[in-house]
Amino acid sequence: MEMLELSGSVEEIVFTNEDNGYTVCVIDYDGKPVTLVGIMPLLAEGEIITARGSWVNHEVFGLQFKVDSFEKKLPSDTESICRFLASGFIKGIGPVTARRIVERYGEDSFDVLENNPEWLADIKGMTQKRAAAAGEDFRAKFGMRTVMLFCGEYFGAATSLKIYKKYGAAAVDIIKQNPYVLCDDIQGIGFEKVDSVALSLGVETDNPERLKNGIKSFLMTAAYKAGHCYLERSVLVEEAALRLQVSEALIDRTLNSLEELKQITVTGEKVALTLFSKAEKYVAEKLLSLSASEIPFRIAGLDEQISFLEAKYDIEYAPKQKNAIKHAVSEGVTVITGGPGTGKTTVIKAILNIFVASGISFMLCAPTGRAAKRMSEASGSEAKTIHRLLETRYDSKGNLCFSRDESAPLPYNAIIVDEVSMVDVLLMESLLRAVRHGSYLILIGDADQLPPVGAGDVLTDVIESGRLRVIKLDEIFRQAKESLIVVNAHKINGGELPKLDEKNGDFFFLQRNAPDEITSLVSSLCETRLPKSYNINPLDDIQVITPTRKGTLGTAKLNVVLQQALNPPGNGKKEKSFGSIVFREGDKVMQTRNNYDIEWTGDGKQGSGIFNGDIGIIVKLDNKKQIAHIRFDERYAEYDYSLFEDLEHAYAITVHKSQGSEYPFVIMPIYDCPPMLMTRNLLYTAVTRAKRIFIGTGLPYGVARMVENDKKQKRNTTLLERLRSAEQVNKF
Repeated sequence: MEMLELSGSVEEIVFTNEDNGYTVCVIDYDGKPVTLVGIMPLLAEGEIITARGSWVNHEVFGLQFKVDSFEKKLPSDTESICRFLASGFIKGIGPVTARRIVERYGEDSFDVLENNPEWLADIKGMTQKRAAAAGEDFRAKFGMRTVMLFCGEYFGAATSLKIYKKYGAAAVDIIKQNPYVLCDDIQGIGFEKVDSVALSLGVETDNPERLKNGIKSFLMTAAYKAGHCYLERSVLVEEAALRLQVSEALIDRTLNSLEELKQITVTGEKVALTLFSKAEKYVAEKLLSLSASEIPFRIAGLDEQISFLEAKYDIEYAPKQKNAIKHAVSEGVTVITGGPGTGKTTVIKAILNIFVASGISFMLCAPTGRAAKRMSEASGSEAKTIHRLLETRYDSKGNLCFSRDESAPLPYNAIIVDEVSMVDVLLMESLLRAVRHGSYLILIGDADQLPPVGAGDVLTDVIESGRLRVIKLDEIFRQAKESLIVVNAHKINGGELPKLDEKNGDFFFLQRNAPDEITSLVSSLCETRLPKSYNINPLDDIQVITPTRKGTLGTAKLNVVLQQALNPPGNGKKEKSFGSIVFREGDKVMQTRNNYDIEWTGDGKQGSGIFNGDIGIIVKLDNKKQIAHIRFDERYAEYDYSLFEDLEHAYAITVHKSQGSEYPFVIMPIYDCPPMLMTRNLLYTAVTRAKRIFIGTGLPYGVARMVENDKKQKRNTTLLERLRSAEQVNKF
């Protein structure tokens, strides 16, 4: 889209959001009023603004100029200066006082405000206190203008505002002295961006701060893109030297410096960010300690209680289920794992019944909101997200942390965690810090699903260590055997081709030979065929999941097609463009980053926090107030439009994003994509997301490729080694 430039004086501020700087204003452009919209913080009437952006046609407010970046300068003629001061922009100065200041000091009024505000006390109606406050407010806002102008050369207005809020008027000096502080202090700014700013400011390639932050960035990228808790020193040195364009010897010396600063931990050839090294060490030690701790509760007559539950619910527990129940209520740490249809939920219900009968307090939790909701519905007991259980808060520096830890442990005798395969090592560390010694810890999950998005592979390492009680449920029960979803999931997991030719049941495969044919089928299934056949709501009941974000059958392209099919424009539906995405009333959207501040109400409750992976429907767009009303299941939240940067359409989502959730109907296109995504555990995870119907479409050989590809990308972790090598022997 072609970028245009407009300049003019600000005639009216229609709307402004002080938190994020989003502003709607009218400028005088060549004698004509033009409406500008965008992030333009601390704008005041009378200022001269030069804005760069493009024209958009708003369905309600008509033609507007959408601002991408802008510059502004203080007015210079006395009439404009008077309008600026009369707008109330400067604390303590109104229209009458503004006129008196300009009459006294004319074009020097701003200079007086900045350098000699005490002179204003001579003006009728101004006291020394008011004059000092006005001068302080002017300098603060003028300082912000300087920061915004400087940062605007490198970052967008929203990021520049974050920088100002962090450092204040000193931001320019701080950045010029050491641009790399932005890597740690400002969320959303990566090393590559900061590095380009630093080099443009003349920072040398061998600058120590550049090298230290570059190395930390590579380690962090390895953690969040590949799940590694450490990198081999030789690999890190070679890669860092190449990308930072310095010698390997210099990288080696920088590693030694980072180790002295305790920002990294070096163990032999393993180099880890200290937070990951400490996390793995703590998780290993705490799990073994909890496992060896004396449980202060003695539950008598377990066999009788199990028999009572069998009679009560008219079931007969399998031997491994009984084994899981007994160990879970008798030992400090128990891991229960198994695929679909193996009775994990039945075991959880029995455990909870025994805890209730014995007066043992407990809490259920899971890593995502949907997983917690599913756990609550299946068990009949309250379940929370791990983050909510640990009570997220912000410390004095504005960093996210948890209220629950060793000093304020969880007030429960037992903690039951579901979907543990999704829990990364940092979250597991935080959870374990809040678990009291002498408590039961019951970990439930399916180790054959995809590993967590974050660093580590906790569930797999714990199971393979042999140091903790692990019960694997592997018997498929009679009712589950009737489900082809369950049968095929176990076939896939065992390396067998699933049945693709069944015409009746809950698992279907519809062959299509080309991407456009697959896309057309997925669209028609969502829009008409499934809703008509099963009388369902396509937004609530159908989820398209795909291996990749990119490509012809990735989420980006499928979401465009499905939005047009399921929620086309028209019928008075309001829209809001954010970047290249058009959000529309009725759209299905997903939150892509944890946000603990968004408040919600619903079902007689209120709280805060919308988390990565939460899916909702845009109920209403208020373009005047710049607010969206979004329903996440029973929770209703208000989104300032600036928060749209953390939203994306969710008609189609990746398999990774679907972890921990179940959907009545799942549709999965299966076609060529990168080999690292054509894996057995990804297909297994996708199939097990379907609760009622699974429909695969594409080429049968694509299914075969995925089943045959049992390669799991090895994650560099030390947890397995730490568990195995710990002195305390507790092997079962």
